[in-house]
Amino acid sequence: MKRILLCLALTGAPAASAAPAGSGMLLDSYAAIVNGKVITVGEVLAAMSGGRQRLEARHEGAELRQRLAEEYQSVRDRLVESELILQAFESQGGVLPDRAIEDHINSVIHEQFNNDRAAFLRALAAERLTFSEWRKQMKDQLIIQFMRRQEVQAKILVTPFDLHQAYDRRRDDFALPERLHLRTLVLPPAGEAESPEAADARDRDLLARLAAGELDIEDAPGVPADPEWFDAASLHDTIRAAIEDLDPGSFAGPVELGGSRYLIQLLDREDARVQPFEEVAPGIERDLRQAEFERLNRIWIDSLRSKYFVQVFTHDLFD
Repeated sequence: MKRILLCLALTGAPAASAAPAGSGMLLDSYAAIVNGKVITVGEVLAAMSGGRQRLEARHEGAELRQRLAEEYQSVRDRLVESELILQAFESQGGVLPDRAIEDHINSVIHEQFNNDRAAFLRALAAERLTFSEWRKQMKDQLIIQFMRRQEVQAKILVTPFDLHQAYDRRRDDFALPERLHLRTLVLPPAGEAESPEAADARDRDLLARLAAGELDIEDAPGVPADPEWFDAASLHDTIRAAIEDLDPGSFAGPVELGGSRYLIQLLDREDARVQPFEEVAPGIERDLRQAEFERLNRIWIDSLRSKYFVQVFTHDLFD
């Protein structure tokens, strides 16, 4: 009983071939039953293989075991959800045209394998999948997409009034701080035979030449830094005080900070502001649609759970 998710079948992620070390759990043990359809532990482990590899690269010990257990439960629940949707489609007498399946298969082979069917078949072989098994996965995927469009996405409605209300609620989220576009020049330290007064006079002369346009900062002695935008509040008080009254294009300094001396050029200044509605409306709409999708999908799946028999089994796989 092999049902590997599409993303695994196409990326060459290895299917699980053994139970977790020390668990004594067989791969054909039940992870869940959905209206008589069994989802095995092996199917869940195969579907979570990519996520498992990422978790194992980032965590270890007790934290890794906890994350793996959470990932297993999440993947198992997604497989249960998929089976519920497939059951609903079947109970409605749904029929997916063969042409739609073939078009989807051809699209996948074209997009992910550059129309190279030999490479595609090698990927299936690496996954220990037959073409008919993979075709069934494609069919199931299309059914799930169709049902979600019909039962969830088609019911999402976001009005202009909703957008403006959300903008008013989240106005603080769209507040932008004052920003300063600065360029700095790290001044060379005083020479061994140079007095502090002489070094200061040298730096001030350099500042005057830069301000008068007699010298480009790229050609000035020292280490010029690339221009960079900074939030004004993040700058050191010494720097903020030095550039507070500058006009764009002007220089300040020498500024001593952390044992070094700098000349600072203010290139541009952006006042603190709240982004206008028109600027953020697309993002607000995207967020509202996503939230509404999740709400409607949850209601729909809960209704399917109440309609069909679902039983899940817990296993200590990662202890």
